[in-house]
Parts: sequence; C-alpha cells; structure tokens
Amino acid sequence: MLNRKLVLLLVSFCVVAFVSTRAQMAGRIGKWQVEVGPPGNEFYQPPRENHEPPSEAVLRYARIFVPHMKVTDWELDDDKYEFNCKQGDEEYQFDVTTQGELIELQYENDETDIDEEADELVLRGTKKSIAVSEIPERSLVTLAEAYPDLRPSQTWTAETIAGPRYVIQIGKMAFYARPDGQIQAGRRIDDGGLNEIYPPIKRDEKAFKANLEKLLGPYRKHFNFENQIKRLGKNPESTDGSYRYVLTGDTRSNWDLWSNMVKHIDGLVPKPAFVIISGDIVLRGYAGQLHEYYIPPLLKTEIPFFVAIGNHDTGGDNRGHEYRYLFGDKSLNYYFDYGKARYVFIDNVSDLSAPEKTLKWLDKTLAGSPKEHRNYVTAHKPPATVKKWAYHAWKDDHSKVFTDLMTIHKVAEVYLGHIHGYSTAKYSGVNYTVSGGGGAGLHNRYGPKGNVHHYVICDVAPDGTVKQQVVRFYDTTSEAK
Repeated sequence: MLNRKLVLLLVSFCVVAFVSTRAQMAGRIGKWQVEVGPPGNEFYQPPRENHEPPSEAVLRYARIFVPHMKVTDWELDDDKYEFNCKQGDEEYQFDVTTQGELIELQYENDETDIDEEADELVLRGTKKSIAVSEIPERSLVTLAEAYPDLRPSQTWTAETIAGPRYVIQIGKMAFYARPDGQIQAGRRIDDGGLNEIYPPIKRDEKAFKANLEKLLGPYRKHFNFENQIKRLGKNPESTDGSYRYVLTGDTRSNWDLWSNMVKHIDGLVPKPAFVIISGDIVLRGYAGQLHEYYIPPLLKTEIPFFVAIGNHDTGGDNRGHEYRYLFGDKSLNYYFDYGKARYVFIDNVSDLSAPEKTLKWLDKTLAGSPKEHRNYVTAHKPPATVKKWAYHAWKDDHSKVFTDLMTIHKVAEVYLGHIHGYSTAKYSGVNYTVSGGGGAGLHNRYGPKGNVHHYVICDVAPDGTVKQQVVRFYDTTSEAK
C-alpha cells in the first residue's frame, strides 16, 4: 500500500511540475503575449465561395490612386481581392480585403523592367526624415481621400531601385511616391512596408561574389550546416537520452517577432538542443536580407538552427546561391543523426534540386537510417495529397511520391511550412505538422489555434517518443487577439 501511495504521489508531482513549467513559460516578451498550449489542430475552414465582383468599397483605391486607369481583371483569393489596372506598359496591382482594407499596392513597367514593391524598394541607409509639408501636395491629397480620418505620422525621402521616392507612413501602411506625387507602391508596415534593402547584384559576377564575401563571409563558418552538426554532436547531454528541440517556420517579414522569438527560445529551460526551421527565413534570399534579418538574433544564442530552404530563400535566380554560400554547398538536401533519431531536410522549392532526384535521395537516406532510429523529415511546401493544404502546396505528382515514401519508411513525423499558420494532419499512418507562424502574414483557414504566430516545443523522452507544446505569440498592440 505504501509503495502504491508513493507512486501516486510521484505521478502527481510530475503532473504538477509539467503544468508549472507551462505556466512559468507563459508570459510576455517585448510587445508579445506568450501562451502555451497542447499540440494538435485539425480544424480547417476553406474560404467561403464568393464569385461576387469586388464592391465599390474595394475598388475605390483604384479610383483614388490611378483615376486615369481602368480595372482590367480581378480574382478573389483567401478573402482578399487582387485586381489590376493596366495601361500600355504600366500596371498597378491592388490587394484589398473583402472588408475594403488595402493591404498592398505594387507597380510594374514592362518597358523599364522595374517592379516597385514596398518591401524591396528602399536602398539601405538612404532614408532621411522630412516634414510632412515637404511631401508633394498630390500625394497628400490622394492619401487624404483614401484615409479621410488619418494623417501621415512619419515622412521621409529615400533612394530606391526605381529612383528617388517620398515615403509616407499613414495608419498601418507605408506608401512610396514619385517626385511628381504619384503613389507607386504601398504595403502594411507589419508585413515589411518599411523594409530597407541592399540592392541585389546579378549581372556582375565579380561584384556578386564580393558582396557575398562582405556580407556573409564572416558568418559562413558559424552557420555552415556541417559545422553546426559537429557542434551539436551525436548524443544528448542527459544521462537518459532525453532532449528537447523546437520547430518553427516562415520567420520572414516580422523582425520584432523573429528577434523576440529567438530570445524566447534561448531562454527555455531546459534549453533546446537545436531548432528546425521549415523555410522562408527572409523575403527573397538576398545576401543583404540574410545579413540584416536572419543572422543578428542568432549571434546571441549557441543553439544550432537547421533550415529547410523555402521558396523565399532562393535568391534572384531561384538557385539559392546566397543560401548555399552561407549554409554550405550541400545544404539543400542533408540530414543528421542525434540520439536515436534521424532528421532529414529536403529542398522542394528551388530550381537547383530536380524533384525526382531529391525524392530518390530521400528514399535512400531513409532506407539507410539505423533500424532503432525514428525518422523526421522537414520540407518547406506541404504535399498536395493532404487536401486541406492543396491550395498552397507541392505539385500533386511529386506529393504522391513523397507521402508514399513517408508511409513506406514509417516516418515518425513530417515538418512543413509555406502555409502561414499551425495545422496538423495524419495521412496514411504518418503525422504531419505545418508550422509556418514565425513571422509572415497569417493565413485565415485554421481557426484560433492555427491562425497565430507560434513555435512548437518537442520534448523527446528516453524511449524516443515526442511530446509537443505549442507556444503562441499575440501582439498586444493589435486590436484583435
């Protein structure tokens, strides 16, 4: 009887300790409220069918910003209207929610071959603060009509890839105007609207290599995936073989969240042995973006971060030159063994890795895993065979081969990104987790548990089983939680 009571007491203590750990972890970091919850999110709600053309409340932005041009085409995608105004070589694209909120304005000119997108426009270090009175009157009149209840809060001049521009912050948006006052581009500030960039160097190979060396050269040794694997070692530090790792993805586009998330992960007790990122670590994969966005927070932690390349990481030619320069020539498809598990990372996004070859390599790598090992696979794009993810996924034919391999090799879990949220599924006997809530603008199909910025804690028990917790981040300055 005494032994039974002692066992019950110990079990109760373990449960209380686990709950206490969760309670202590929940809190705040920067402007982010942090909450911890159990894993799993099967919820899925496709966008409502709506074939209605955009309302006047949606189209009003075209009437205001480009009154001389007509709307030529439109489509509804995920509760967002995308419509274009074309005239000659010029084209403006508007992204507006069904509720009539402007999200983004882009400009293209086929003759000059210049695209103006607010998150890839301003050359770093050229932005200078000016008074609102120095902004062209035409720009102010346009914005006053678009936002009658708001006034510009900050204004600058800047040099951009398209020439000199005025930068105007009004409400949640940043707009870019030509010297004559015509507004060319705009984007939400929390989605990169005020980004500054190093200009991508494409044509001059010598200059391109010099730029890589200057911006990424000092960090190659540290971030090379093979060196990170060596630092990690083969076995956990614990005597019983238990350890912790973290999963996240799509960490681009929100510096405040990314830097605070890294800080929060680094403060976990016990500290994770490593972090898995399911891709899209920066906006376009340029050296300047890796240098300014991805690298700085990681210089303050010793935890290795292992990345599966995302479609936003592939650089100007979609071949991942900058990515491979930083992480290593073989960093597109690789694996490491840790404890009694094999962690495999594949490229299903770039033009450098032919899907057929990647899948053949994956098959061989899983087949060669030690029999006692559990296998975990990370890729950026989800397989289209999981129907609720098919709208934003890998091609059907490759997806079928991929999921068949996961089932044949009895993979313990597949980690994915690309979809900006948290979603889980079980397909043909295998667990799949989409963790793409590290910073990019959230998708809206996965309910309150899924339409949220987050990372996932994975605690590996001595027997190799994994228990997960989802750590969610809520912007306390936002109106809606």
